[in-house]
Amino acid sequence: MKMNRRSVLGAIGVVGVGTGAAFGSGAFSSTTAQRAVEVNVFGAGVSDSGVDGLVSGLTETEEKDLADDITANFVDVLVDASSDTVDIYNEAGDSRESTDGTDIFPENPNSTETYSGIGSNYVSLVANDVTIVFGDDNGLPPNSTVSYDELFAFVENDTTSYNVTFGDTNGGSILSSVNESDVSSGSTVEVSSSSSSPVNAEVETGTSGNSREALDIRIEETPSP
Repeated sequence: MKMNRRSVLGAIGVVGVGTGAAFGSGAFSSTTAQRAVEVNVFGAGVSDSGVDGLVSGLTETEEKDLADDITANFVDVLVDASSDTVDIYNEAGDSRESTDGTDIFPENPNSTETYSGIGSNYVSLVANDVTIVFGDDNGLPPNSTVSYDELFAFVENDTTSYNVTFGDTNGGSILSSVNESDVSSGSTVEVSSSSSSPVNAEVETGTSGNSREALDIRIEETPSP
């Protein structure tokens, strides 16, 4: 069953190259260009989270209730916005909402942690419809691979292990790898019911102008051995 659509948008800035410089056919024509990845979250037997837009301004009790609802039914998948080259925009990608993710669920109000061990810089991709912008202000070098440590984190279900798969037949040329596995062929992370760890990811900047691709994130119960 398809859940809410998520978007990841990479704003790729050309560093040290003047306006009008080109790198082959369809290359950057200015000092910045944007790449968009439309993220669709799917789950086998998982109902829609029922949330549209951004979730912010909840009380501590409301945050805890939402977190419990998500993890009682499946798992949460979150992105780290603490890097100065990662910003959170609205779903349409036309308005920056947060530079570090601290004011979007989970906000961890009153200095507590909504999810144990998950800081407020992480933004839920299950609860929020967001756009993630890479290199918005500072830009990223063209035709390069940019690595992000612990870009994605997971909050486990108490009783059931889930597989979270990034990509499949869609995506993989912008967000190229997750957990050292190619997104283009499906990068699967098992989120155990007992523990889970953040994973690294890589973004390919390329040299072409604005483009958009699809990326599936599929959440399914881990098959029995």
